Amino acid sequence: MRLILFFVLLNISFSAFSAKLNNILNSQSLLPNAPLPMSLLTPMYPNAAVAVRQGSTSILATPKMSMLVNTVTGEKITDGRLQFPHINFDWVQNESGEVIPTVRHLVISDNLYWDYIIGVGQVWSDNDGQETNKVSMPFTLVEKNENCTHNGVLVFDYQASEGNAYFQISSETCAYFKADFWGRGHVTNTPTNNVNQHAIITAFATEKSNRIKTKPIGSLSEHDSHIQVEKFALASAIAAKDMTLYGLLLDDVHYVSECQTRAGIYPFCEQMVLPSYSTAKSLFAATTMFYLEQLYGDVFSQKISDWVKPCTGDDWQDVTFGNLLDMSTGNYQSSKYSADEASPKKLTFFTAKTNKQKLAFACEYYPHKSQAGKTFVYHTSDTYLLGAGLSAYIKKKMGKHTDLFDDILYEKIFKPLGLSQVSAQSRRTTDLNNQPYVGYGLFFTRDDLARLSRFVSQQAEANIDASILAKAPLQAALQQRPENAGLITDYDFIRYQHGFWARKVMDKSVCNKPQWIPFMSGYGGLTIALLAKSSIYYYVSDSFHFDWSDAIPELEKLNLICSDNTTDT
Repeated sequence: MRLILFFVLLNISFSAFSAKLNNILNSQSLLPNAPLPMSLLTPMYPNAAVAVRQGSTSILATPKMSMLVNTVTGEKITDGRLQFPHINFDWVQNESGEVIPTVRHLVISDNLYWDYIIGVGQVWSDNDGQETNKVSMPFTLVEKNENCTHNGVLVFDYQASEGNAYFQISSETCAYFKADFWGRGHVTNTPTNNVNQHAIITAFATEKSNRIKTKPIGSLSEHDSHIQVEKFALASAIAAKDMTLYGLLLDDVHYVSECQTRAGIYPFCEQMVLPSYSTAKSLFAATTMFYLEQLYGDVFSQKISDWVKPCTGDDWQDVTFGNLLDMSTGNYQSSKYSADEASPKKLTFFTAKTNKQKLAFACEYYPHKSQAGKTFVYHTSDTYLLGAGLSAYIKKKMGKHTDLFDDILYEKIFKPLGLSQVSAQSRRTTDLNNQPYVGYGLFFTRDDLARLSRFVSQQAEANIDASILAKAPLQAALQQRPENAGLITDYDFIRYQHGFWARKVMDKSVCNKPQWIPFMSGYGGLTIALLAKSSIYYYVSDSFHFDWSDAIPELEKLNLICSDNTTDT
């Protein structure tokens, strides 16, 4: 009887919330005083095939009908960030009721604070399983010129010529700005006649088919009943509210967490947009270098002074592309870890919008203090400078219109891997140079991250005829060449080599002898570890926690840590 009463009350509660959402959409002014539960923004799939449609949607919201609350301080924000961007997109609906935007990567808006990404939505069904006019769509706001992602859900009537929309953001990967953002807007829908309708539907179907099979991360206990799955969440150090997601790629199965938000489980976890932050130093700068080195054989030895005019002074005469990738230019203020990177002066570089401004800082700010190639000093500006050098290099080799991201990283690596359309744009300078940031500014889904990281790992082992990345520098980066282990850092258990980090596992209860594990790292608390058997462990957070020691014993229960390939020297 109690169980029956529970489900009755649950149904009443759900119906009440659902009615509240419908009231918001049907009203001209109703706005909840707090974010709704994500479960109420989650559509049920129609039972039967629905009609194929297409159209164009415009959503316009005003600050008057929006709320933005800093979840750390509780402050209601009323500055320009409260202005929701004017969102416009064309779409095609397939027979499964999926509403597919024709553009699903970063869109640069006219808004002063926000750009956006729109994902594939789902039509709601009614109580009888028949389609309705209501659709939920994942969307992401991205801070102008930056890499932070704020993920949310849009709900609106996508068939009426005019109507209302409700939007809500209850999670982010952004260590310095955590906020709930919700409100309502006006929707305008117009019919379109896109001749590429079938191609758009087919392309998305192919993208989904490319995804690695997933299982809940709790299923890892099937491999070993002693595995403590909660250790992969690093729960003793990272609060659930600061963890975007985490997972493990093992034996062609992607074991995944849910995507927890402050309002419940995010309904579009497969599409949640993740920032690369500094993992781009590995996945953009290093990967592109390895590709070009395989193609031409002389990239690492190129001198930056030959390719970037602002860096033609004496301080740069002996600095190579390889030194820039290693962040060992010999030019710095302090060799203490992160002292230069965290200096307030570095904001001059990060807030610069043009290539000229960024190069002026990268080339002129740091004095020459040591021989190139000897001292590791972490500088994102070094990676940007490398990108500028590589851009000039490929224009000379391949033609003046060749783009480092579009024509090399995306066309030669991302596209053949079948990564999502989310990955198809990079942050760039706003001038005519349109220079990619290279050291940060990419966007991925969790499937993109897992497959791209596995590709890099597998390339180090690939047959020379099948490899498109130069094996010698890649293997060195992944700690597979003890004679070329990389530069020391301020921590004796951390190395840096060719855009990749490595940490030393010294716990004898885990491995009989020390092991060096290569990994990628990103601002705020992102780690992607490249393990034995081309397995990948990762977590994406904004916790400022970078220590994943708790996961290591559990990973070794799966025989992923103690490998002869990464033994200590």
